[in-house]
Amino acid sequence: MQYSWQKLGLFGGLLLFLGSCAQQGGLEDSLAPDPRLGAQQEQARNNDNVPSLPPDFPKVIPVYPEAKLLQVEGSVTTWAIADNVQSLEAFYRKALEESPWEILASPDGPPEDLLEIVARTSDLEVTLSLSEVTSPAPNRSDQAVVGTTFVISYRRLGDQPTENLPSPAPDNTENPPQANALPASIQDLVDLRVFTMTDFQGDEIITRRQFARWLLKAHNAIYGDRQNQQIRLANRSSKPVFTDVPASDPDFTYIQGLAEAGIIPSTLTNSTITTFRPDAPLTREALIAWKVPLDRRQALPQTSLENIAETWGFQDAPKIETRALQALYVDFQNGDQANVRRVFGYTTLFQPQKNVTQQEAAIALEYFGFQGEGLSATTALKNAQSPSKTSNKSPESEASNPTNP
Repeated sequence: MQYSWQKLGLFGGLLLFLGSCAQQGGLEDSLAPDPRLGAQQEQARNNDNVPSLPPDFPKVIPVYPEAKLLQVEGSVTTWAIADNVQSLEAFYRKALEESPWEILASPDGPPEDLLEIVARTSDLEVTLSLSEVTSPAPNRSDQAVVGTTFVISYRRLGDQPTENLPSPAPDNTENPPQANALPASIQDLVDLRVFTMTDFQGDEIITRRQFARWLLKAHNAIYGDRQNQQIRLANRSSKPVFTDVPASDPDFTYIQGLAEAGIIPSTLTNSTITTFRPDAPLTREALIAWKVPLDRRQALPQTSLENIAETWGFQDAPKIETRALQALYVDFQNGDQANVRRVFGYTTLFQPQKNVTQQEAAIALEYFGFQGEGLSATTALKNAQSPSKTSNKSPESEASNPTNP
């Protein structure tokens, strides 16, 4: 009898539980998974895709309120905000005018151009590149939001002088340079702000986007006092030439600018190329094809495999694409200043698809010119340090004694 009462009690409890589920939306709802769990999992997945600041990111660098970190590449960080570029510039101008900062260079030019602010402390240099962009709103293909992307790059100065341009190193043979010091010609590119010391990793493979950025910055820095010979940065309101380099890309102004100048093949040069592949490694033939037109400053001439055989004598000439063949034919005429000779030395194999290192790319960018008429990074730096003495110099001034890095 007692056992029957126990069964009756369990049955009654079950009825009460089912009645409660019916009042709250049914048994099916009561057994459904908690929707909050899915939201938490989705948020966790999104957090995994958010980049984090480098461990050595200096805390003294001011960060714009509510700025979103988009990309980290060594000591170069890319951010986005919803405000316009004027608000961004005003914030950093005020922040970097206070101690311990000293502004060395500030925005100069129309708002649609890429603006840069360079500031220093006693042991740190920071460069901010500011640019206004329009990008699609998240999950809304029919709307757009006006915002701003900006890049913060930094480098440690150590014992370097704090002047805008460094003083020449003293001739002290008793104190040899440190083992990890950069070659003098590459240090000149650092001092010209083509790249930072922390960015440069000599043995690492350079990407196409990195070389495009370095190529334009090196060329414009070396021809710094010749505005009519510089390559213009692209306007971010321009229609992108490459489908994989949108206006929001941090290197858009450099890559698009080179394409609009006809240096990089694109649909603007009657090519069928619609993608740039910015993060792919730079190859030898791409380096030559992009660099040589800026040396000669004329259209590349037609050439043939026979011409390459008679000049460079490359055994693998049939594997080289047409534009690179044309550039190689011109490069051979540049004598000891030929990019192939300076970068790769003596070789009977060009290996067109071989990847290029940052060291090789920097060597190529140390000098621009053709048949003795050109400028080196070393000379450009001296000109910048002594403008009153060199302001009237022309590219031909190095014709009799070109620098051979």
